[in-house]
Amino acid sequence: MSIFSLPSHKGGYVFLLFLWLFWECTVSALAGPGHNHGPAEPVEVGPSSPRLVAVSETYELVAILKDQDLTLYLDRVKDTSSVINAKIKMDVNGKTLVATSQTDGTYKIKAQTLSKAGNHEVIVTIVDGQNSDLLVGSIKIPEKKHTHSHEESTSLFSSNSLVTWLLIATSMGVFGLFFGRLAKNSVKLILGLAFCAIIINNTPALAGPGHDHGDAGSTLTQGDAPKRLPDGEIFLPKPTQRLLEVRTKILSPQTARAVHKLIGRVIVDPNRSGLVQSTISGRLKPPVGGLPFLGKTVKAGEILATVEPSFDPIDASDVRQTAGELDQRIAILDARITRQRKLVTKNITSRANLQELEIERTGLLARRKQLKKSRSEPEVLVAPVNGVIAEVRVAVGQVVNRADTLFRIVDTSSLWVEAISYDAEVRPETGKIRAKTDKGKFFDLKLVGRSRALQQQASVIHFSILSPTSELSIGSPIKVLVEKGDVVQGIIIPRRAIAQAPNGQFVTFKRLEPERYMPVAVRIKDLDGERVHVTSGLKAGDQIIVKGAPLVNQIR
Repeated sequence: MSIFSLPSHKGGYVFLLFLWLFWECTVSALAGPGHNHGPAEPVEVGPSSPRLVAVSETYELVAILKDQDLTLYLDRVKDTSSVINAKIKMDVNGKTLVATSQTDGTYKIKAQTLSKAGNHEVIVTIVDGQNSDLLVGSIKIPEKKHTHSHEESTSLFSSNSLVTWLLIATSMGVFGLFFGRLAKNSVKLILGLAFCAIIINNTPALAGPGHDHGDAGSTLTQGDAPKRLPDGEIFLPKPTQRLLEVRTKILSPQTARAVHKLIGRVIVDPNRSGLVQSTISGRLKPPVGGLPFLGKTVKAGEILATVEPSFDPIDASDVRQTAGELDQRIAILDARITRQRKLVTKNITSRANLQELEIERTGLLARRKQLKKSRSEPEVLVAPVNGVIAEVRVAVGQVVNRADTLFRIVDTSSLWVEAISYDAEVRPETGKIRAKTDKGKFFDLKLVGRSRALQQQASVIHFSILSPTSELSIGSPIKVLVEKGDVVQGIIIPRRAIAQAPNGQFVTFKRLEPERYMPVAVRIKDLDGERVHVTSGLKAGDQIIVKGAPLVNQIR
């Protein structure tokens, strides 16, 4: 007996019951993306780890709780520099916890007392050398919420697609017909189909992505990673600040002038330096105490080395020949002088002739003595000025030539700077002049002179360093900053504190909270490539990032 052989009114009942079963299976059970049974609770945005933030006039403390371990980051408010090796005690829930200093500049506390959910008031005592402070704050421990997951529910079905449910509905219909066939009664057939519909209708629905019953609100957390918030502000956690070495500065009005930048190098003062050279060729011998070494302080007239003269074979032959000629002339003069003395004794000739011969003989003897001396007497090399040995080009036993530079002596308390300028508008005599090293240290300069003859289209300018230190070395590159124009007064910040936003605007990052910064669009005028004058966007009292701004600008 099939369904089509039933009476018409009974077949209609079965057909309607089949449609009702299909509706229940497809509509009641399917839950697609975005399915929701009730209004969601408000969304909360914030760090995922509980935090303690406490700030005083001197210190700011951020403590992050993870797995009952409290990591403390203690910084100075004025520049966000880390405070290390401080003594920190924390009073929470009637217990005193002592922080342990870590090698990375942080502090650790085992905080089992913060395992209970709720708002905990905290008092922090800080002792930093001779300074001490008291900070008060609170840390909120959220309750652990149980979330219901349909994927974890036991269900009779494992698919929520429309095709699958059509197959299920068809199978149930066949099952009902089969049940009715066995019952051999249309009433029992209807009861069987109704029974299947009730089972399906009470089976938990399989929900798609976004399904929610409205019994619990969701919490959107931004985690502990740096992130730009929807309002444009930047969440910059303390671990990231330490990694990027972020430093801040509280702004105050300053005065400055634009400058010309010149490239230069450190040179010696020609009046306070000297070279040691030999006037003869020979072999070098050390003095008593050994050869001077680099960096040794010497005084003018101090013996540095000696040079024993040496001659080439042809030169030695010439010396011997000259010495022989001198000996021969001296012997002839001796004979003439002997004869003249006899004649003078007999008053045959005048004494003037005898005196002339004796004078000539004395001159020849002196020449012969000097000739012998040149062959054996060493040349003594002495320091021409007071100063420090800056260059040594000798070794014991070295053969040196004439005009070889053997030692260079400089007075490090008197150094100059030689700079070149391609701009005829540079007037060093009209403003303050400073030198900047590659390490960022400044030295005041004084104009010495300027060349009026161009060298490769550049003018050479000499400056004297007013207070040189041992950090300066001869020949090291240096920047010369020559002030120009009128004095500018306002907010002066380092050029490295400026970053460029994606829209092309120049921005700085203003500190709002220890871990929250806001990009601020600014207008600037360059002063010297290292500093800029902020004409709008910032005011005195604002605290901005002055180190690490370009890296913070990359946070998205």
